Amino acid sequence: MHLSWFPVEARYRLLPLLGLLAMIPALAARADTNVSGKVLDAITGQVLAGVQVGVSRGATVLATGVTGSDGVFQLFVAIPVQPQPQMLGLTTAKEGYGATAQQVIVTAGRASQLSYRLTLLRNEAQDCAPAWARTVVVGHVRQPIAAVGDLALSQRIGEVLQYDLLAEVQKTHLPPEQQPMVLSCPKAQPRTLAEHGDWAKALKADAFLVGSAEPVKQQFRVDLQVTSQYGEPGLPLPASTPPLNLDRPESADLGRAALSPIMQALLKAYLKDGRFAECVEFATAAQRVLGMKPEINKLYQDCRARLPNQGLIVGGGGP
Repeated sequence: MHLSWFPVEARYRLLPLLGLLAMIPALAARADTNVSGKVLDAITGQVLAGVQVGVSRGATVLATGVTGSDGVFQLFVAIPVQPQPQMLGLTTAKEGYGATAQQVIVTAGRASQLSYRLTLLRNEAQDCAPAWARTVVVGHVRQPIAAVGDLALSQRIGEVLQYDLLAEVQKTHLPPEQQPMVLSCPKAQPRTLAEHGDWAKALKADAFLVGSAEPVKQQFRVDLQVTSQYGEPGLPLPASTPPLNLDRPESADLGRAALSPIMQALLKAYLKDGRFAECVEFATAAQRVLGMKPEINKLYQDCRARLPNQGLIVGGGGP
């Protein structure tokens, strides 16, 4: 139908209607996609308010918002409705926390998840993420009140632990990827007793240590709290070291009282991961250091009993 067929006045009345009809296909091809979720503190699991949340496609920001007091955000993104998946980016930013980014897949106008659960890691934990299967993390160690300057106690105790622990591990037949590593994270400081376990889980630490140091002549005695990422009852476990010469980590000795809960935590990690042969091998090393402690021997027996072939052990033997 051509407009020339209509009188002039009718043509002017029809023009807005025709313009609206022309827009209908374009409107039908777009829809508001709901991208919602909740933002939590990665360590405590508590909700985070005031987090800046954005959805983008490439360098184009499509929607932004801020989490409320309940940590919840809800964004509506106007994008074309397509049967093919569309990749969007979901980003967060908050002072005191590391920024995060993850992918959102939208298909036929719907996001791949009804609700996105986002966890933010505090800035003080950003450099503490382990890149190893078995990890002992030495967190904050409080300095003596009279200390002048930063004594770098976390790093120095970590060095002692490497000599005490890793020297024995290297005598075993454990494959490199299953040998524990020691990581110093001096800013990892639990604010409450419950946060010990929260930190251990967030850092995926098989053993997480914090404590305080007291001077003994020219050395330091360290009172430690040892926690596992597995949240077992009775944690953290207290342990004290004998006086340590932290200037000579290769000759310092953390003592059995401090090494025992650390080695137990590592053994439980091997057990929970189903690394039974490695568990038996590590238990053998632990008993060389600690002696025949009942709790170590029990873990050794638990791991050995779960071996597919009890005679087939990485090191070819046991205690």
